[in-house]
Amino acid sequence: MPSQLALDLPHRQSWDEADFFVTSRNEHALRLVTAWPEWQAPAAVIFGSPQSGKTYLANIWRNRSNGEFIEPPKLAGHLWTAPYTPLIIEDVDRSAFCETALFHHLNLAREHGSFILMTAETPPGQWEISLPDLRSRIRSYPAAEIQPPDEEHLAGVLLKHFSDRQIEVAPDVISYLVSHIERSMAAAQAVAAQLDKLALAEQKKVTRAFAAKVLKDLDASDFDGNAEGDA
Repeated sequence: MPSQLALDLPHRQSWDEADFFVTSRNEHALRLVTAWPEWQAPAAVIFGSPQSGKTYLANIWRNRSNGEFIEPPKLAGHLWTAPYTPLIIEDVDRSAFCETALFHHLNLAREHGSFILMTAETPPGQWEISLPDLRSRIRSYPAAEIQPPDEEHLAGVLLKHFSDRQIEVAPDVISYLVSHIERSMAAAQAVAAQLDKLALAEQKKVTRAFAAKVLKDLDASDFDGNAEGDA
């Protein structure tokens, strides 16, 4: 039977708090997010590797706080006024932004009883910030890391990706993938997307045998079971 054309359609992403897979790798960050509004500071930071779940936690906080996302470069032109809706600023350590504008927003949050959640790949102490007052202010806020995944966490993440794509997989498929892909969130997302695409194109179910064939055909550097993350 000839392959179907696999359309690159967006899959359904669930941000439901009940669907968030909690392990020892992310529970500290989740506790920080869900401790709001009892924060002892006007801002907080969650950090971790790409696709580690920072945006998921940011959306959980948005749902709880009715907050709004704002991109770091847009801070300079952002007029924040009453009722000072809580803000989520993602990828602070990877984006160019006006430091004075961020400092101003943090001051407004403190003065008017609002809150700001920031996300980043690195801890606040490693951010390249020139303004001394801003640098010390950010380092004083509570921060929580999403740690690299262990086997349990990676299995849960794979299940979440397949669920979002409405793909049913048996436990042996998950076990096989956990032991054969790089132990990273990015690898889990990429392999789920690839299996989804090829299963649709070839009109096949995602079985252990099918997963093994797909991984064999992929670039070993992308899904290397002997990568550092598996040590």
